[in-house]
Amino acid sequence: MAAPRLRHAARILACVPLLPLLLAAQAVPANTGAVRFVSQKLAIPAASPAQAGSVLVETILSDTVPGVTTRSVTLVGPAQWTQSQKPDENFVLLFLDGEGSLRANDRLFAIDGETIARAPMGWSLQVQAPAGERLSFLSIRKAITAVDREDVARYPENNTDPWVKKFTECEPYREAIKSPKTISRTLLPANYVPRLALGTVQTTGPDKVGEHQHPMLEQYFLGLRGNDITVRADGAATQLGEFDLLVIPHGSMHGATVADGKTLHYIWMDFFSDKEGQAWLETHKPIPPGEKLVTPKKH
Repeated sequence: MAAPRLRHAARILACVPLLPLLLAAQAVPANTGAVRFVSQKLAIPAASPAQAGSVLVETILSDTVPGVTTRSVTLVGPAQWTQSQKPDENFVLLFLDGEGSLRANDRLFAIDGETIARAPMGWSLQVQAPAGERLSFLSIRKAITAVDREDVARYPENNTDPWVKKFTECEPYREAIKSPKTISRTLLPANYVPRLALGTVQTTGPDKVGEHQHPMLEQYFLGLRGNDITVRADGAATQLGEFDLLVIPHGSMHGATVADGKTLHYIWMDFFSDKEGQAWLETHKPIPPGEKLVTPKKH
């Protein structure tokens, strides 16, 4: 009986060196290629009398896109936010809620609701919220490289005046991946801020933005008020609500869906790796002036 027991023990001992390898293999997730979404909600607090005179600033998605810094800013009036633009930076402001004013050098603009603002490099910016008002916006700082400055010099006409427009005043366009009832708008065309473009997409459910990919850029989605959609990328899915800022996984096959009774309304922000990548924007076909648009109602 001793011999069989010894042979059995030997077989067990022979397997011991393999145990760490077997355990390690079991620890590897079944779907190692799954996408991990990165997102953050903008801090847009309800103003209270105790906050009067406050300037609330929070950095959003720090170090996500090289050379890009995003901050959520809320002014509870009477309050102001001032920013001097250095030669190696340019700012885009996305006003999301509230009323106030923007001064760019000596130019003054009234802000009321969803508005984009960009001033030429080197200009000073001052945002003010009067007493009793709350004004919330996203500040996007884009670093300007030596190559970018060469590009700026090619478009001097884009760097003489501020670009300040309500979202609804921006040029509409169509795109093959979107339904006929979808309204898209170009908030900031190419060649104003080097290697950066922004726009909106708006529709109601049931509807979708077809899956597509663009490895030549990094992209953010920012949900506007009432937005309630599902974003998919390479088979993974996440919800995007209002004032959520989401990073689209680089190079992923992605799209968005909106359910019946829900609203899709978000801003896309394209940060291109190089100038050539901006050819992607040629897939956006401007809608001729005068063509009637039916703006989807928010649910």
